[in-house]
Amino acid sequence: MLNLYNSYTNSLREVELSKDEVKIYLCGPTVQSSPHIGHGRSSVVFDFFIRYLKYLDCNVQFVRNITDIDDKIIIKSAQQNIEFQELAKKVAAEFKDAYDSLNCLTPDIEPKATEYIDEILNYIKKILDKDMGYVSESGVYFDTAAFSDYLKLSGRKLDEVISGTRVDILDDKKAPEDFALWKFAKEGEPYWESVWGKGRPGWHIECSAMINAILGKDIDFHCGGNDLIFPHHENELAQSKAAYPDNEFVKHWLHNGMINLSGKKMSKSEGNIKILKDYIDQYGGDVLRFYFLRAQYRSPQEFSEELLIESKTTFKKISDFVIDSKPQPKNDELLSLFEECMNDDLNTPKLIGEIFTQMNNVTNLENGMLDDIKATVKYIFEILGFTFKKNVTKKVSIEDMEKFFNQYEIIFDSVEQAMSEFLKIREKHRVEKNYQIADEMRTNVLEIGIKIEDGNKDGWSWNNN
Repeated sequence: MLNLYNSYTNSLREVELSKDEVKIYLCGPTVQSSPHIGHGRSSVVFDFFIRYLKYLDCNVQFVRNITDIDDKIIIKSAQQNIEFQELAKKVAAEFKDAYDSLNCLTPDIEPKATEYIDEILNYIKKILDKDMGYVSESGVYFDTAAFSDYLKLSGRKLDEVISGTRVDILDDKKAPEDFALWKFAKEGEPYWESVWGKGRPGWHIECSAMINAILGKDIDFHCGGNDLIFPHHENELAQSKAAYPDNEFVKHWLHNGMINLSGKKMSKSEGNIKILKDYIDQYGGDVLRFYFLRAQYRSPQEFSEELLIESKTTFKKISDFVIDSKPQPKNDELLSLFEECMNDDLNTPKLIGEIFTQMNNVTNLENGMLDDIKATVKYIFEILGFTFKKNVTKKVSIEDMEKFFNQYEIIFDSVEQAMSEFLKIREKHRVEKNYQIADEMRTNVLEIGIKIEDGNKDGWSWNNN
């Protein structure tokens, strides 16, 4: 049975699944700036979760929203002297390209906030009709004091709540923690008409309204990064329960951990944002997916170039092992292992470790058994969204060769001469037991079409057709 950690109960629990219908909502991006590594992790984590549910023959309804109106979008568009719609469209396209490059499944529906203004207004009216909100000078607000279970999801206490960047502290609010359902427009800002005044939706109300309109009053899984637990998901839960007190709203809250750089959380405030496209272009979608799956999804994940290089080297070992195999569920032991790990709170690090153990123990197997293991490993990794695309060989120029070997202080006269020097340097690292550096050199030289073949007579081969 599938066991997952529920952020609401702070416990690992068995999940009851109705294969006929599994409703999943993933908080998508606020399209103000280019996607970063953290966006990549969240998209991949929940992509392999959805893929696993499909493997279990669940009929998944997957919705991921786009927040295309927001204070930060308005500010950024003004800075760039373009309409907010233009900025939102441009950045949304960048996210789509990133999702595609990472081989993430396309949602069944990908709603934009601006497409659901009527639904948002109706949702706000329902909250006000329940006396759970109020109209003020600057907008319409949710009255957190009227909701007894406020902060139950995040576990915070009212006297500990510090308003974040998306919670305005205004004199016309009853309490600092009260949050906007509808923000009245200032001069020059975009707006929509409402019975309360011209304005735009608050951040949190968008998701509640779109979930209700598309998936209904109750969903199975609500997913996102753990930085969204407060205030976003906390406020979503409050307003949704206020509007529909007899409904559960979300059966299971799933949150992935953040990306850290040298132990510090990656954030705009720290100025340490790593743009996702830069690393997709450099390492490819499969390597990035593999890097994300090497950490338990709820844990923080350290990010560095060294870890990406290591992931590239390690994934290539898997790719080389299975590349000529047809993906088939041939080995029952491996399939059982796969399900056991995934059912244990999506334990992909354990899965990867166990698969490597199997790969390292195949030397004495008969060809038929070896072929079955290769086919099954490829089958499992393709379930998890890996493509195993073969590299397309391109003709490498003399300039490319010179540039590559210059990194190792090798003067390039010919491929043979340069590789002789390159292999000497690599062998020195192997003798000194610097195996990671040696492996990285073997991986890096593939960029110029050269494959190092340890144990073979010639030691390397080159395809420059």
